[in-house]
Amino acid sequence: MQRRVNEFFFGPDKTPWTLIRLGCAFLVLATLLLMGISGNYERLYGHYGMLPRRVAVDTVYWPGFLFLIKSDPAWIWRIYWVMVAAAFCLAIGLWTRVAAALTFFLYVAMVQRNLVSFNGETGILAFALFTLIFAPWPQRFSVDHLVLKKPLPHRPEIWAARFLQFNVCMMYLFTTLGKFAGQWDLGTGEIWYHITLSDWFRFSNVEWLRNPWVCLIAVHGSLLVEGAFAFLVWTGLRLPLVLLLMVLHASIIVLFDNALTFFNIAAMIALCGFLETGDLDRIRRFFRKAGRQIPLQPS
Repeated sequence: MQRRVNEFFFGPDKTPWTLIRLGCAFLVLATLLLMGISGNYERLYGHYGMLPRRVAVDTVYWPGFLFLIKSDPAWIWRIYWVMVAAAFCLAIGLWTRVAAALTFFLYVAMVQRNLVSFNGETGILAFALFTLIFAPWPQRFSVDHLVLKKPLPHRPEIWAARFLQFNVCMMYLFTTLGKFAGQWDLGTGEIWYHITLSDWFRFSNVEWLRNPWVCLIAVHGSLLVEGAFAFLVWTGLRLPLVLLLMVLHASIIVLFDNALTFFNIAAMIALCGFLETGDLDRIRRFFRKAGRQIPLQPS
C-alpha cells in the first residue's frame, strides 16, 4: 500500500504541461486584451471606476491592494502591462516558473481588486496558474529548453498534476451536488426545456432541442458524467471520460452565447491535466483500427 501511494503521488509525470501552460497564458492574455479594448479594465479596476479608490482602500486587502498603492490613475496600467509581459513569457516558456508565479499573483490581485469581475473561469485559472509554478520545468517546447538550453528534468514527479486533478474532481463533484440541491430534478428534463428558451441559448428556435427525450438525456447525461467523473477518472475509463467532458464543454460553447465561452475553455484546459503524453498516439491507433474495420463499398 505504501509503495502504491508513493507511486500515485511521486511517480513519473507524463502530463502535457505545454498544453496547460499555453492554454492558461492564452486565456489571461485574451481577458486582458478584451478588457483593455472595451474599457472594462478601467471601469472595473480604475481609481474612479465601479469601486473607487477612496472606497476600496478600506475594503480591499492584499493582493488586490496592489492596485491601490499609488494614487496615480496610470498605476493600474503599469500593472496591466507587467501582467501582459508575464503572461507572454509564460506562453513562450521563458523563465517559466517565475512567469507563472507573477501571472498568478497579478491575476488574483486583479480579480480581488473588484470581486464583481469574478467569473466561472477565474477559479479554474487561479488553481491552474498556481499549479504551473510547481510543474516540472523546463518543458520540452519552451524557450527555456530550446533557446536557453536548460536540460529537461531527469525524472519529473506527478504530485503537481495530482493537485490540479484533485481540484478539477472537486469542481465537478460539487457542481453536481449543487445541481441536485437546485432545480435539476431527477426524472424530468424541465430545466433543460427552460434553458433552451432563455436569451443566452443560441438555438432557441430549434424545436427538436426541446424534445422530451432530448431534455431527459441532456439533464441526466450531464449529471451522470459530471458526478461520476471524480470517481471513475482514476480507472481505465480515464481517457474516454476526459474526452467526453471536453466534447461536452465544446458543445456548450457552440450552444450558448459568449458569456460562457471562457469558462468552458478554462475547463477544457484544466482537463488536460488528466491527459498523458501517449494519449494522442492511443487515439490515433484507435481511429486507424476503426478505419480498417469499416468494409469498403464495391465501386
